[in-house]
Amino acid sequence: MIKSIKSIFHTNRIFLFLVVFRWASLFPALLTLNQNKGVLSPWIVLLIAIFVNIIISIFNRRLNQLVLDYSQTMSIDLLFSAFILTVSGGTHSPYYLYALSPLLAGAFFFQARGALLTSLIFTPLYLFSNYFHPIQVSDNIALMTQLAGIWLFPILFAYPSTLLKDINRAREDLSNARDELSQKHEHLSTAHRQLEIIHDLTVLLQAAPDLISVQERVLGAVTTDLGFSKAVVALVDPSREELGGWLVYPAEESFPKTQALPLKSENGQIFKALLNRTVFKTNGETLVKNTDLNNWLNQNKWFVLPLYLREHPVGILLVEESGLTNERESTLMTVANQAALALGTTILCIDRARSLAVETERNRIARDIHDTVAQSLFGIVYSLDACITMLPHQAADVKTELMELRSLANSAHEEVRRSIFDLWPSALTIELFMADLTNYINSCCRPRTFNIIFNNSGDFNSLSSGLRRTIYRMAQEALANSARHSGENLARLSLNVTEDQVLLNISDEGRGFDPFIALSRSVNREHFGRHGMQERARSLGGDCEILSQPGSGARIIIHLPIIGHHHA
Repeated sequence: MIKSIKSIFHTNRIFLFLVVFRWASLFPALLTLNQNKGVLSPWIVLLIAIFVNIIISIFNRRLNQLVLDYSQTMSIDLLFSAFILTVSGGTHSPYYLYALSPLLAGAFFFQARGALLTSLIFTPLYLFSNYFHPIQVSDNIALMTQLAGIWLFPILFAYPSTLLKDINRAREDLSNARDELSQKHEHLSTAHRQLEIIHDLTVLLQAAPDLISVQERVLGAVTTDLGFSKAVVALVDPSREELGGWLVYPAEESFPKTQALPLKSENGQIFKALLNRTVFKTNGETLVKNTDLNNWLNQNKWFVLPLYLREHPVGILLVEESGLTNERESTLMTVANQAALALGTTILCIDRARSLAVETERNRIARDIHDTVAQSLFGIVYSLDACITMLPHQAADVKTELMELRSLANSAHEEVRRSIFDLWPSALTIELFMADLTNYINSCCRPRTFNIIFNNSGDFNSLSSGLRRTIYRMAQEALANSARHSGENLARLSLNVTEDQVLLNISDEGRGFDPFIALSRSVNREHFGRHGMQERARSLGGDCEILSQPGSGARIIIHLPIIGHHHA
């Protein structure tokens, strides 16, 4: 664009010179007005020439562009010059210099090619202009001299025009090179500034004692170092799959305190952008499904950047949009990536430390219960068995009490086993699922053996730990009822995991029961377990169907949706 403007500027100056030359070439005609050697009156010819000069002077820029765009229009000026020579005396015309104007224009605008072409066209026109004026022998010298001028003047003028064009081209190339160097210098300065900001941010983040300090230093880098007026950051809690911990800088008393919201797209445009890893600029839409926070955020225009550490969402960064250029946006993206790395690393460290602490404590409690209470209860049951065996047959009352005490101790032992399982680590794979169910059910029906035929499909391990634990509990309850009451030694468990639901099917071919009667006896613990399975399934948005009748076995079919229960 700059090159084009400079070229037009130089062309306009050349055209202005030609206009001045055109006016100056009228002086010989003014000095010879009283010498009438032409077809028309000298005054008429002069007026025609002056009128044309006025037109060219007024519309010089438009005519200049017209000649540059359509070079053939110069033929009009060549014909007009030949006309002036014809009506003003031919070889004796005082307008010879005036007639050279279009030839000089061709030389100036189109260099040697234009000079040769215009001279070639004008030569026969010039000779024709002398057709109406008899040429004496003495006029031959003047004729040859003027013909030589028609060729020499344009060629001589073409040379400096070529030099001028080369000089302008060199000047433009130099200017372009200077601009490119300036742009590269700006890019290097920007890159250096980005590296300085990232280095300073990295040093500050390494010394941050907690997560809030990391947030504050990220916001400080965005506002203080990058010069944005305001910034907001919120973080993802990976264990709860929630977005919260909102923080604004500079701090404002009007900023609402907001509870964390589930990481779901229906909770606002910010949540959708975070889940889809989309950068966007706000425009008055619902950003958060929290009225106070949404109203506060919509007071400004924000540039929203999701923060990710590899495939894990870390949080969201909102930067006040005023003064955002492409260069500043690029710098901001670089700083946001560094911030995501720092925040994500800190969150993962905190989450791992918390998970390790919880798992360590669970293992300690489970080990303590197993090594103390469980062993003691097992010893009580074993000792009571021995006492019952050693009692004389006549001590019926004592034997009855000991048997009741043994039953009570055995129930307590089973409850402690269940509590130990509840405290077990949450990494329940499909292999552990089948193995633990087999061990648990066999411990419930000793001394006989109870077999379970497993059939599973789908990715059980991809479900959340909470949903896997719930499925285990419901299978545990159903299989325990089958082992205790069916009268059979075999049950079948089918587990099918699809993209949107879990289907759990437990069946046996035992004596069966009446589901209505069984579910109505809430005082009976076993039947209460069946009722609890239905309640647990409904609480998760699913259903539990119990199919049985006396003498025809039993089947329990459980459907559970898995929307929102996948691992992040």
